[in-house]
Amino acid sequence: MTEQGQTRSAWPRVRANSTESAAADRPVLMVTGGGLENGGGIGRMVGYVVAAWNDQRQPHMQVIDTRGPKYRRIVWPLFLLGSVVQIVRFAPKQPLIHIHLAANTSTLRKLIISYTARILGLRYLLHLHDPKYEEYYSRQGKWLQARIRSMYRNAGRVIALGRPAAAMVADRLGVPRERIDIVPNAVPGPTTVPLDGSRKAGGVPHILFLGQLQRRKGVHDLIDALARKEVADLPWRATLAGGGPDQAGFEAQATAAGISDKLAFPGWLTEKPIRALLESADILVLPSYAEEMAMSLLEGMAFGLCLVCTPVGAQAEVVEAEVSALIVSPGDVEGLAAALARCITDPDLRYRLGRGARQVFLDRYDVTNYPDRIAAIYRRV
Repeated sequence: MTEQGQTRSAWPRVRANSTESAAADRPVLMVTGGGLENGGGIGRMVGYVVAAWNDQRQPHMQVIDTRGPKYRRIVWPLFLLGSVVQIVRFAPKQPLIHIHLAANTSTLRKLIISYTARILGLRYLLHLHDPKYEEYYSRQGKWLQARIRSMYRNAGRVIALGRPAAAMVADRLGVPRERIDIVPNAVPGPTTVPLDGSRKAGGVPHILFLGQLQRRKGVHDLIDALARKEVADLPWRATLAGGGPDQAGFEAQATAAGISDKLAFPGWLTEKPIRALLESADILVLPSYAEEMAMSLLEGMAFGLCLVCTPVGAQAEVVEAEVSALIVSPGDVEGLAAALARCITDPDLRYRLGRGARQVFLDRYDVTNYPDRIAAIYRRV
């Protein structure tokens, strides 16, 4: 979708203006589950934003972790209690509370955080990251739905990553459209990338998947596509990085399909090894059934990788078929295999799509421009 088409939307688009804050002495508290180390894609996004924000010497931004490490149910109440205590301590400075949330227990924790903010007379905004939030909301009872609507309607602003989420927030949660901002995710990128054909010239193409290994992200379809004869017989190697409780099952699937010797499963990785993978990869694939705006897709664009993905959620607003990516339908294993085979066998196609993706990143998704965008929202709050 073109930028012109987005501008015509009824949703307000935040433009990069001055980085000046409305209240330079007021800190910003970034509230997110798992913090920077254990927060998955949201944590990576928050880390990128905080680094860019504080590098530009704007009002101090601090991260508050409401959950701690994932899958450790015993410790998260302690992190949540600690979050409330930190907010109370900051209250005399009248901080702005920027709450990142998804569905399930993330929303339950953020209900407590937002209620704390309201008791203390502090302003907060909500930043929605979940592609299936409407499904989650619909499953709740009337009492909890009312609490969720109240949390959203009392927010100074609500940030959505794309137009589908913005429409849901307005139509299902009752937030006035003039208080909803569409701000896509952003990532850092290298100053230059090899887009002239020098990337792994003459080598075996490296296929990369980044994200928690789960069926929602189409990992089972990816393994099936790589195992199809038209792909399996070609020269390539693949890294499926992200870990998660289902990794062993996907490793078994790859072994049963006879392609385990071509696949690596390094588990969850921190920023430095992720960057190394992005530098070594040729193709980034994300065959998800549901996303809001995947960080891995933007990271692949930043590094000029050839993208193969599905047009789900706000990603349909990010990539353009045959210009910046090859697009396949969720669950279409045959189409995914065909797209991968094209990329593996056609280096010119890889470089052309990589150049297109890199240009889109520079135009819209470079994190160095992100502080200006959210500073404009903070002034509105």
